[in-house]
Amino acid sequence: MIIFLYGSDSYRRNKNLRELIDAYRNKHREIDLLVIDLEDNPDDWLKVRDFLNQPSMFVESKVAVVKESNQMDKKEWVEVLKKYLKTEKTFILISDYGKPKKMFTFLTKAPVESRYFPELTGERLAAFVKKESEVKGLRFTQEAQRFFIDYLSVADDRSWLAVNELEKILLANFSQPIAPKDLRNYIDWLPKEEVFLVSRSILNERDWRRRLGFLESLFLRREEGARIFNSIAFQSRGKESLRLADYDVSVKSGGLEYEEALLDFVL
Repeated sequence: MIIFLYGSDSYRRNKNLRELIDAYRNKHREIDLLVIDLEDNPDDWLKVRDFLNQPSMFVESKVAVVKESNQMDKKEWVEVLKKYLKTEKTFILISDYGKPKKMFTFLTKAPVESRYFPELTGERLAAFVKKESEVKGLRFTQEAQRFFIDYLSVADDRSWLAVNELEKILLANFSQPIAPKDLRNYIDWLPKEEVFLVSRSILNERDWRRRLGFLESLFLRREEGARIFNSIAFQSRGKESLRLADYDVSVKSGGLEYEEALLDFVL
């Protein structure tokens, strides 16, 4: 039997993988377990093949855990996986970051049990944050919760970030319900609306020293260069729009980093 977990939400995907492994350990008194990451060593698919082929004399079940299965796109590897689609006591648990390549699309169809873990957005992200907050005994005001979700929404690996930040907030021992000012002091980040306003100030200001000061304030808050650049470019007009277009070409062709382009622009 094969269970295929995939998607960019690595926190929920890895959590489900751990739960599956624990379930098999609890169900079978003896278990033979192999864990392989093909991203690090693509040729380790041979270890999986040999492990599964070995007779099980002293164990009830075999479980092969394969991470990033599509890093090896040999036909022989696909044949190994298909051989175990319907086995009852031999299990292959696959955990991949991306969607499967064409030759692996069979992993998303029966009899494979597939589970997709995309990045959380909107109401699903808010529900996840609410649940994890309740587990940790944390309460937020509505405004503080909106700020926290806005902060998460522009990040990658949002579930990981949410859980890690909630752990830190718990240790900070804020008064509850947690107020926006506490989060703003703790999380050095500007919501997109505020980045937009600071970007507009950079465009409107003629004194290069003040322009540089606005840009430095964004850098000090660890805002991504691409986010700042895009916010400024979106609001630009005329000659400045043409200049930013040239910078964009240079960045995308590898000539400059976004941070370098922004410094050159404000100076």
